[in-house]
Amino acid sequence: MFTTSSTCEHLHDVQHFTAHDVTERLTAAKEQCRISGVRFTPLRQQIYQLVLAANKPVGAYDLITQLQQMRLSEPNAQDSAPTNQQTPKNVAPPTVYRSLEFLLGEGLIHQLTSINAYVPCCHPRAQHTAAFLICDQCQRVQECSSLPVQEMMSFAEQDVGFIVARSVIELSGRCQACQ
Repeated sequence: MFTTSSTCEHLHDVQHFTAHDVTERLTAAKEQCRISGVRFTPLRQQIYQLVLAANKPVGAYDLITQLQQMRLSEPNAQDSAPTNQQTPKNVAPPTVYRSLEFLLGEGLIHQLTSINAYVPCCHPRAQHTAAFLICDQCQRVQECSSLPVQEMMSFAEQDVGFIVARSVIELSGRCQACQ
C-alpha cells in the first residue's frame, strides 16, 4: 500500500544544486542504502550524481552520453588500455535503466513521464506523493508536496479502496519567471 508521510507543504525547485549540495546528497544516499541493506554501486552513484548536477530534467540517453564522456576523459582510460584498444567499454543502456529503476525504488529520484526524464527528489528519505510543475519554456521543475496532493491519494486509497502502486502528477505550463 502506498503511504504518504511528507512533512513539507510547499514548492521546491528540483534543480540547481551546488557542488556541496550534490556531495551531501550522495553521502546521505550512501548511508540510506547502507541502512536499507542495498548496494549503492559506483554506477548508481555516478548516475545519481549526474541527475543531481543537471540543471534541467535529464533523459536516460543523455545520461548514457555523459557517462561515456566521463569514461573517455578518465586519466586511466587511455593510460591503462592496451595500445591496440584506446577506448573504454561502452555504457550499455540496460545497465543505466536498471540503475535508474534502483534510484526510483529507493526514492532518490522521480521520473517525469510526460517528458521522459528524471529529476532528484526533494525529500529522498520520506515516502511521499508529489505533483510536478514543469515549465514548457525553461524546463524548470518544481516539486509540490502539499496537503491537497496527499488528500487525493488518501481519497483513492481510503474512500475508493484503490491501491496505488505508483503516482506521477504533472502539470505543464509556464513558471513564475517565464510569465
